[in-house]
Parts: sequence; C-alpha cells; structure tokens
Amino acid sequence: MSCFCGCNCNTLVMRLVLLVFFLGTASVAAGREALLPELWSREDMVQVAGYGEEKLSTVLVTGTVLCHTCLDKKSQNPSSPISGASVAVTCHASGKKRRSILAEGVTDENGDFIIDLPSELHAAPNLEKTCSVEVHRLPRSSLCQPGFIRKHRGIRLSSVGNGIRTYTARTISFMDPK
Repeated sequence: MSCFCGCNCNTLVMRLVLLVFFLGTASVAAGREALLPELWSREDMVQVAGYGEEKLSTVLVTGTVLCHTCLDKKSQNPSSPISGASVAVTCHASGKKRRSILAEGVTDENGDFIIDLPSELHAAPNLEKTCSVEVHRLPRSSLCQPGFIRKHRGIRLSSVGNGIRTYTARTISFMDPK
C-alpha cells in the first residue's frame, strides 16, 4: 500500500518520527540553554561576563564648601564650613554643549565632600577639561546665599595610586551678603 507518490507508509512515518525527534531535541536544547543562566550563581555570571560589582578602579572628586561670614581682617576665622550643601559633578558630553549631572554628594560637618564618579568615566581622558563641580543647594540654615559665588569650579588631578585617582575642586566659597 502506498501513501504518497510511491513511498510506503512505514518510510514516511519513520521520516516523520525522526523529524519530530530532531526538532524536539533542538527545542529542548535551546530551552536548556535559556535555563542555564537561571542555574548559575551571580558570582559565576559575573566571572563569565567579565564585569561585576568588583571595581577595578575608583575616581573620586573632593573639595570643601565654605561660607565667608566676615570680611573684617581682624577676625581670626572669617570662614565657616557649610554642612549639608548639595554638590554635583557635571561633565560635557563629547561634542555637546549641554552639561549633564553625573554624580552628586552632600558636604559633611566640615564642609568637605567626596563624590565617587560612575565607572563609565574612569577611562575618559581629560576629566580636568570636561568636568566641573557645582553647588546645587545650600541648607536653609546657611548664612551664605548662592548668588554670591562662581557657578562652577574646575577640577584638577591631585593624586593617583592603588587604582584610585583623586581630583580636587579645592575650596568653593560663598559670601555672606551682610
């Protein structure tokens, strides 16, 4: 008995079974590959991908925010630290005039800040030319007002070692309007 075009049914059924078997094996194998990452630990995936939570380098920007409250030369300490000021590092995107905020920080009780830059900037050349520090907000309790200072402060490389590059914005000073 013939089924189609002179082929006997047993041969046709056998070919059909083999086709289903190979297609099924391929889809199961593809399914297993898709499930493999679910079976791996986070550490395994990080190692295979070649990146992860271990930082290979660190780029820090430091500085101090002060308020000059007294312009009298007789005063011993005419400056006081501004605690709680919001500070941001901004950089020019390549070929663009628009600036974008990359990282933010807050000053401590001494007016000092340390901002850890995101990893996409670690290999960027000439951070001194493209990045600057801006004070975005002063605490309400501060005697100084933001209208009395320069808007941006450039950064410069201050130290390199042990996978850490540190840039400084030096001191950013505000003036008491009195």
